Formats: sequence, C-alpha cells, structure tokens
Amino acid sequence: MRKYRNRILTGFALAIVIYVGLLLFIDSEGKLTDDVLSSLRQFPAVLVLPLILVQVAAGLFRFWEWNYFMGVIGARDKMSLLDSAVIFVTGFVMVVSPGKAAELLKSIMVKSKTGIPAAKVAPVVIAERVIDGLAVIAIMVFGILLVGDQIDIGPYRALIFTSAAILAFALITVQIAPLAYFFLNLAAKLPLIKRAHGPLVEFYESSREVFHLRHILATSGMGVGVYLSSAIGFMLILIGFGLTPTWTLFLQAMFISGVAAAVGALSFVPNGAGVTEFTDAAMLMAIVAPANPEMTPAIAATSAIMQGFFHKWFRVLVGLAVAFIFRNRIFSPALEADIAEVEAARHAKRITSTSEMSAV
Repeated sequence: MRKYRNRILTGFALAIVIYVGLLLFIDSEGKLTDDVLSSLRQFPAVLVLPLILVQVAAGLFRFWEWNYFMGVIGARDKMSLLDSAVIFVTGFVMVVSPGKAAELLKSIMVKSKTGIPAAKVAPVVIAERVIDGLAVIAIMVFGILLVGDQIDIGPYRALIFTSAAILAFALITVQIAPLAYFFLNLAAKLPLIKRAHGPLVEFYESSREVFHLRHILATSGMGVGVYLSSAIGFMLILIGFGLTPTWTLFLQAMFISGVAAAVGALSFVPNGAGVTEFTDAAMLMAIVAPANPEMTPAIAATSAIMQGFFHKWFRVLVGLAVAFIFRNRIFSPALEADIAEVEAARHAKRITSTSEMSAV
C-alpha cells in the first residue's frame, strides 16, 4: 500500500511544482496573477453550485459506466453497490499518480471485495479511458460535420479526423482475433517492442470481453454524457465572465474542453497539471477571443484555471474525502495481502520474461 501512496503523493508534489513553475515562467512581473485574482473575485458566486452539480452529473455518468463494466467481468453481483461506489470514487485520487500508475490499486480493491483476479479487472480501467477518448472524438467529429463552419478550428480538423480513424481501426482490430494476433506477432519482431509482446498478448486475452463492440457501444453514450457535462460546465464559466451564451460558444467550449482533456491525458503529467489549463487558455485566445473582446488574456487564464479545478481537481478532492471517510472499509488487512500477492505475481512474471529474452 505504501508504494501506491507514495506514487500519489509524488503526483501531488509534481503537480504543485508544475503549477508554480508555470506561473513563474508566464508571469515574471506578477501582473497577470493580479488580474486573475481580480477576475476570480468578480465571478458570480451564484454559478458555483451549478458548476458543482454539473460535475456531479459527470460523476454519475462515469459511475454508470463503471458499474456496467463491473457487470461485464462478473464483479457487480459480488460486492455491494456502496463498496463499488467507494472504490470508484476513491479511484479519482489515483489519477494524480505519474502516468496514472496507481490506478492498478483500484483493480486490487475490486479483487479484495469480489475475489476476481486483478488482471481481469485491470482492462476496465483502460476501457474507461478508451470510452472517454471515443466520446470526445465522436462528439467533435459530429460537431464538425454538422456545423463545422461556425467555429474556426484550423489545423485541428485534420488531427481530429486522424485520431478518429486510428481509434476506429484499433477497435476493429480488437474485435477480429486473427487480425489482432497478426499485429501482436508483428510487434514481437520489432526491437523496441518485442519485450512487451508477452504482456500485450496477456492483456489482449484478458480484455477481449471488456472491449467487445457491444460493450463499447453501450458505454459510449455514458461517455458522451460525461463529455457534454464538462462542456456545459465550461460554458457556464465563460458565461460567468460576461460572454453571451450562444450555440457557437457552446460548440467552441465543447471543442476546447475535448482537445485540452486529450492533450492532458497524452502528456502523462499528473492529472494533466498545467497542461490542460495552458491548452484551454491558449485555445480560448485563438478561437473565442477574436469574436469576443471581453476574452482578455486574464479572463482566458482565469477561465482555464476554473475549468481545470472543476473538471479535474474537484473530483480528486471528493475522492480524498470518500477515501478518508470509508478508510476502514476499503483499506483493510485483506487489501494489504492482495497487494502483496499481485506484486509478487508481477515480479515473478518480470523474472520469467527476462529469462526468456536472455535465452533468445
């Protein structure tokens, strides 16, 4: 348990360092900081509750998705709804670890409550990320096809369609076992990837059911609910800073929040610290500011900071609170034993893999 706790604490420390470093780099004279603080004081307090409710709605969509996948792997009926919810919400804290490495702990928690091997639960954690990405790309592609001429997204259009094509190809490949094994065997011949061939095959075998097309399609609607909730929250923030609510502004907010979330996830920075906020602010100035003079650099920075807090850090704080309240329920001696068992199994596999590679 200490190993995962240290990873999470390291993530928090890195996030703080990144935010402080970014602030010092961008605002060496302190003027922008003063303007941001002034903008925060002017934000209507009446909008704070709706912003919280929007994030609660996003959390409910996420839990609906989680609970669905728990049914797919046979875990839903082996633990109480409260245990499932506590593990799910506590998992929000684990995304802070570098590379989200501590999210494996969520799989071990499910194992501790249900007896289902962590290796069978782990694909659910990956599936949650895939559904998030699929929902973001699907909505952005639909928006571009429907009213793309109403928002100036420049070179991002090609990036979105390319990402959609890659994701679609990956999902198709997973559905067709011979095709999947063709690429897995091909990977075994590549110098930089062949060491991961064994784990990749094992992961594919354990995740085939989770990534079955019928489950991906069923949960995609839940992912869309998460994404739209985030976009609505971003829209509320922009309205709070004096922008006129229009369909175009909502499309812009939806596009910017989607791209920023994707960039943050791909950065492998703890919880996208600084990366998503910088992306949000830059895109607000590039896409929203030209038609909205009230979108100054200070307003853009403040909007990005608020979006970062409500979209990312609010749920982390909720996760910390739930983990503290239910600490005796989830952090039990049985969990410690399961962690030790999983770690021992992973260590044995690493030794076996190294021996096989040495023999080759």
